[in-house]
Amino acid sequence: MHNEISMNELALKTVEAVLALGLGIHSAWNEYSTAYLPVVKLHSQRGKERFDREVATEYARSIEGRIDRGEISWSHYKTLKRGVERLTEFHDTGRLEWSCPGKVSKFKLNKYFENIVSEFLSRNDFHHNTRGDIVWVARKYFAWLIQQGHQNLRDVGVNEVQGFMIYCSRHMKSSSVHNVKLYMKKLYRYLAENRYSPDSYEGLFAFRVSRESRMFPAIPQEEIAAMLEMIDRRLPKGKRDYAILLLGIVTGLRAVDIARLKLNDIDWKNGEIRIVQSKTGKSLTLPLTKDVGEAIQDYILHGRQDSKSEEIFLRIHAPFQAFADGVAIGDMYDYYRKRAGLPRDAFDGKGFHALRRSAGRNMAVSGTPVTTIAQVLGDSDINAARKYISLDSEHLKGCALDFSGIEPETGVVQ
Repeated sequence: MHNEISMNELALKTVEAVLALGLGIHSAWNEYSTAYLPVVKLHSQRGKERFDREVATEYARSIEGRIDRGEISWSHYKTLKRGVERLTEFHDTGRLEWSCPGKVSKFKLNKYFENIVSEFLSRNDFHHNTRGDIVWVARKYFAWLIQQGHQNLRDVGVNEVQGFMIYCSRHMKSSSVHNVKLYMKKLYRYLAENRYSPDSYEGLFAFRVSRESRMFPAIPQEEIAAMLEMIDRRLPKGKRDYAILLLGIVTGLRAVDIARLKLNDIDWKNGEIRIVQSKTGKSLTLPLTKDVGEAIQDYILHGRQDSKSEEIFLRIHAPFQAFADGVAIGDMYDYYRKRAGLPRDAFDGKGFHALRRSAGRNMAVSGTPVTTIAQVLGDSDINAARKYISLDSEHLKGCALDFSGIEPETGVVQ
């Protein structure tokens, strides 16, 4: 059906689809004039009445050239790029899915390596938790090869692979080098299977990396209280943010699981939250405590915008969609820490995930068995839950031995 309509009709129907997503009228029509009409005009210049993929590709390349030459700003480039993408999507599917633009990689690659990265992703079903890290390593490696004078993999071999790993070891922590090794192993297995490389170099990635185990802190109760004090619960945003933070504080749920929490995941009658964890893929049932239940109820009844979305927590501004992932929740948590005047340094372990450690520590302090802590937090490995015991300084002090019965003869401890 959409193959038969003119470009003008396609642009107008795309506007209707954007409005249906919840974008404001002014924003939708501004996008029409700024981003859709130039594509329509180019089709007319090429003598194409209907959508033509080659013309759309030509337009996309032209705006890439303009940003490379510094003729347009980055924000204007993204607007134009989004326009041709939405016209293409609506032409192909007859509908639009709202998506937030992804982050642009700092590693600039040539077309040869970009194609390999795209193929590598499309032909492998990576877990969403590691997908971004794997792509980051692949792009970092290819960008490093370009800096070394390699525009392709034709003359790349053992020396280059070893050189890259040595390069990483000089500016990365051991835990990061360990991950780079694992992801490079996956990458080269793919390169060898698809004849980009003569060998997978399995032996080169067989070395062991000793990783230091760092115990990050739980968030002190006074900091949690100070953060919650900063939330204005009279506003829809405040009701949402308070419910989200309370979920993290009380249940220890990961940010991504809170972002994807659906209305039917809550069993109000039996007072339970039932989800399938994003990290483990396993089912988890948690008690819906009174304070958490009241906070969620207040948001749903008095703060949540009308939306067809199944997720509980929505964006405050149109279109009223669910969060794409847990990143927005982490940013929101950092915002309230900053408002409360609480310090936050890079890699200090005081991000949103620290609330999970706080929940585990609180259970350990109350004497909850480690098996129960693991079950409540959804840790598949009981050893993962043992770390919460080490955060229980109150009971650990009781484990320390005094010198009763073994005092030195002088009575002084040397």
